[in-house]
Amino acid sequence: MPHESVFKKIFRKVKDLAGLYDSPEGVLILMYHRVNDNLPAHNLVTRTKAFAEQMRFLYRHPNVCQVISLREFETGHPAVFGQDPKTKVIITFDDGYRDNYLNAFPVLRKFGFPAAVFLTTGLIGTDQKFNRYADIPGRDMLGWEEIAEMYANRISFGAHTVSHPHLPKFSYQTQREEIAQSRARVNKNLPQGERLDTFCYPYGEYNADTLKIIRELGFRYALSVIPGVNKPDTPLHELRRIEVSGFDNIKNFKYKLLERYK
Repeated sequence: MPHESVFKKIFRKVKDLAGLYDSPEGVLILMYHRVNDNLPAHNLVTRTKAFAEQMRFLYRHPNVCQVISLREFETGHPAVFGQDPKTKVIITFDDGYRDNYLNAFPVLRKFGFPAAVFLTTGLIGTDQKFNRYADIPGRDMLGWEEIAEMYANRISFGAHTVSHPHLPKFSYQTQREEIAQSRARVNKNLPQGERLDTFCYPYGEYNADTLKIIRELGFRYALSVIPGVNKPDTPLHELRRIEVSGFDNIKNFKYKLLERYK
């Protein structure tokens, strides 16, 4: 957060105490990866206590920023933008780490919040790990039984490719296989019900071929890592997200949520 004057700090404190926030108009999609207390500090690793504090803030201010499901956004777009409160929040997780089930899921259930998890399907239900986490003992990715339990409790799941590649480095055909096979695997293993209509780009990377494939496969939406608030005219295959860093304290979180993108 930029340096603040003493006056601004006092004014911010008064607003916090009074619960007065001038939040941005639109849909804020929060991007998390891991919720874990055992890994070294990292922007992709949020501590459980910090995550709970962030969710508690959202829970206590529903008239300022209302948490909705990604499915509600899909079915309600674009009318969702015209409803009060003016700020809607969607909670998302990338990759499909098991700590989403162990640490984030209990917090989400406590506050009654929905969320969406985008699965790297080639690793789900296996002992395989991302290279950066190769030394972690035991299973590091979600299993399908855990996914089924989360799915029954307001957590939705979408495709995030099979192997989490840098998509623009590959041919049209390889990209299509990664995306289509990932989606098919998610649909096959989830209980019967409505599937997400949204894809999530690994690393936030895509090119013209990727966008063509997303349209051809019938995805109505896709999530990028471009920061910002989603407006009615935001490109549907380049939806903005706000990264919640593992280094964000609650003050940083509130700044990103309520002020940075106004």
